[in-house]
Amino acid sequence: MRKIAAFKTKYLEDGHLSIPKDVAASLLLRKGDEVQVVIGKERFDKRDFLNLSGVWKDKSEGEIGFYQGIVKERERFGRGEVDL
Repeated sequence: MRKIAAFKTKYLEDGHLSIPKDVAASLLLRKGDEVQVVIGKERFDKRDFLNLSGVWKDKSEGEIGFYQGIVKERERFGRGEVDL
């Protein structure tokens, strides 16, 4: 029987990926076991997008933080950012 798990991890300085202990336990992994890995990178990085696009391109960290504060306040009332 084939078991699979999905999780996020970081690409480490030494070129390795770490597997969270709970994931390794759920797959009954032992040191030296071979595993099949399918990886992908997050495609959308909001901060990079804001740094490169439109009216946000020239905004300071403070201005972006101010906007984020407004969004958080709106979320308290059930209204956040608009999904496009």
